[in-house]
Amino acid sequence: MPDTTRRVWKSPKAGAIKRLVLSEELLPSLKAGEVRIRVKAVGLNFADIFALTGLYSATPTGAFIPGLEFSGIIEAVAADEDNLKVGDKVMGVTRFGGYVSHIHSATQYLQALPEGWNFEQGAAYLVQTLTAWYALMELGQFKKQHHVLVHSAAGGVGLQAMKLVRALGGRVTGTVSSQQKVDFLKQQGFNHILVRVADFAKQLAEQEL
Repeated sequence: MPDTTRRVWKSPKAGAIKRLVLSEELLPSLKAGEVRIRVKAVGLNFADIFALTGLYSATPTGAFIPGLEFSGIIEAVAADEDNLKVGDKVMGVTRFGGYVSHIHSATQYLQALPEGWNFEQGAAYLVQTLTAWYALMELGQFKKQHHVLVHSAAGGVGLQAMKLVRALGGRVTGTVSSQQKVDFLKQQGFNHILVRVADFAKQLAEQEL
């Protein structure tokens, strides 16, 4: 595959968002097992902001490109790859490097964009959902009979955690900071929602859950 030029948002080092600049660079030839994606949308996560401001321990040393998730259209495929083809719409994750016009990705980090989804939806889905899955399944060792308490239940990760527990057959209670968020979650089909108060331990003990 020939080299191609791409546009990138890059910071010379962490410490300030204003260091982020748009530039052009050469994207080298595809490696075995990779595809080239023309990026159509990217996700903005707290980790990106923390990385740019120097508050994230996993930030690469020196110059780096933010961006942990993206969606787009496959533009080129390595010769040994036969599961994906040019023109396929995909969403994917990357260990930084997503704020670009084109990206190379190994296929195990990609998933087909679901039917009916736009690129923005695809680019905003994976990081939050995988974070919630990891918290529930790996750290929490979730089982079907569990009753799970989810804080900040109307936020990105919290909402995905609520949906995952429900889909997996568990019981879930969410906490939020306002009645407006209670109303939002009820629209999503969740009924066990608490607006947190200062003495949350007492509040939780008084609930019939």
